[in-house]
Amino acid sequence: MATHDEFPGELPPYTSDSDGASAVSAVTDITNGLHSQATTTEQHTHGSTDTSSQQAAQMDLTEIEGGLAMLLERSRQSLGSCKEAVVFLRSRAKVEEDYGRSLQKVAHQTLKMMDNGAKSATGMSTQQAAWQRLVEVHETLASNRMKFSITLMEMSEYLGNYVKAKESVRRKLRETEQRYQKAIEESHGMLEKARVKYESSCVEWERLLVKGGNSRNENLAAAPSSSGKGKNVGSAVSGIFGKHKGSTQESLERLGQEAGVKAKVANEGYKRLLQQTNVMRRDFYDVQLPKILASVMGLVEEVDQFLKFTLGKYAYTYESAVLADAVTLKPIDGASVGMVEMVGDIDSKADLDAYLQMTAKSGGRIDRGNIPYREYRMSTQAQLYASPKPIFGVPLGEQLCRDAQSVPLILVKCAEAVEARGLQNEGIYRHSGQSSQVKRLRSEFDLDADHVDLYNSPYVKDINNVTGVLKMYLRELPDGPIPDAQRIPMLKFFSAEDSYSVVDHDDLKLAQKISGLADAIRNMPEPYRNTVAFLFAHLDKVQAFQEYNMMSSKNLGIVFGPNVLPPSNDPASAAADSRTAGVMIKFILDNRRAIFDAV
Repeated sequence: MATHDEFPGELPPYTSDSDGASAVSAVTDITNGLHSQATTTEQHTHGSTDTSSQQAAQMDLTEIEGGLAMLLERSRQSLGSCKEAVVFLRSRAKVEEDYGRSLQKVAHQTLKMMDNGAKSATGMSTQQAAWQRLVEVHETLASNRMKFSITLMEMSEYLGNYVKAKESVRRKLRETEQRYQKAIEESHGMLEKARVKYESSCVEWERLLVKGGNSRNENLAAAPSSSGKGKNVGSAVSGIFGKHKGSTQESLERLGQEAGVKAKVANEGYKRLLQQTNVMRRDFYDVQLPKILASVMGLVEEVDQFLKFTLGKYAYTYESAVLADAVTLKPIDGASVGMVEMVGDIDSKADLDAYLQMTAKSGGRIDRGNIPYREYRMSTQAQLYASPKPIFGVPLGEQLCRDAQSVPLILVKCAEAVEARGLQNEGIYRHSGQSSQVKRLRSEFDLDADHVDLYNSPYVKDINNVTGVLKMYLRELPDGPIPDAQRIPMLKFFSAEDSYSVVDHDDLKLAQKISGLADAIRNMPEPYRNTVAFLFAHLDKVQAFQEYNMMSSKNLGIVFGPNVLPPSNDPASAAADSRTAGVMIKFILDNRRAIFDAV
């Protein structure tokens, strides 16, 4: 059994009559407090209930195994309904807030356009006046919706706090019942130990009694006859052993008496624990369990009533908001006019007459000169062939400056196509597309990248054609996407002997690499810096799906190393250069956020 020191503040164990009473008193105080709280709140919420039917239901639940668990589950369902209402009210408030803000934004933009618009010399027309009043009505509607949203959010927060409080009450009720059950189980355990001890003591006592009785009968049968006069050697020997048996008989009787005393003590302890356990069980099942059940039932009824009250308040508030909008659109005080009357006040003829009078005075004269020459405009396709904008083999800075782009369009469009349709394709960027279709796609991009549609082109049904043309573009850049001035400082942190699987455990070395690469990227010309950032952001998205496409940072480094950092023309060092470039690409992908956040 646990002691008071092992469980401070918890239910005391039933170790004696006084300890049992203190345990019952401790848990009873908790139960009575929770029952009183639930009962008081219940009376404040919906008044008196049918006491007889409630008591009958409670009695039924006390007789059912798991009755309290069923009722606690019912309370959990009630609280779950309240949580659903909290989510609904919060979402509803968000909808109303978005609607109110959108309507308010539209009204403000419209008024701003009206203020910036030209006004006639004769003043504001009837149409402009009516239009302004209509927009002001929409401002009022937006304000009504914002107020309604605030009310819904307050209701949601209040209901959420209420649910938290009642969940705490439910948890305490469940814990109270668990403490009782634990105390009863511990008492049952002690009772079983006492019963086993009592039975084992009785068995030992019984064994000694039987053994002592048998020994006594044997001694009586072996005692010498009183009529015998002469003694022989055998009689002398028997006398010696007879004295020894007499001492054994006394020992057995003494042990039997001691065993009897132990059996009586064990019997008294067993009876005392049996009585104490039965008292605890009667107190729990007849007194405390009905109180806990009543508290849980009161909690369920209170939560259900409070949810009903909250939904009723929501319905009333919603109706009030709708009525407020209706009164705004059609006032009932008689002093204001509705939207229909505002539109009816428009006098289009008077507005037109005023406008014509103004323009007649300020209008210009007809141009009677010769008709100008109109140049023939060729079709878009013909213009593309007449003035192509090649990108393959053109230095990156030159083509971006010519096309007024921050990132090459071919990179943007190919990346978007891959992210839309190819992130889960196994071996993306590793597999090659059809050579003929890749070349045709290259021709379209080399003509004018603006007019390439990768979603409708017949050459992009295989996404590997898109990845193939992108790798070809990077490979054919005259100076690559990373200029020589930055390529050399970046490669100095890596070597061909580096393994793809090696991880830098030296924090200082890792920080130096990240800082060095960030400095090199920062020093790149802006077109190159933007292109490198976009490319690695895209490759980071690709490796995020490596569970499906099998393209880890290592595999991407192997594929893109020779494309991003072209190897030297020396065949002897080309393989080493490609491997070094792949290791660097893998490192940048593994530390992309740290590197580019420092740029």
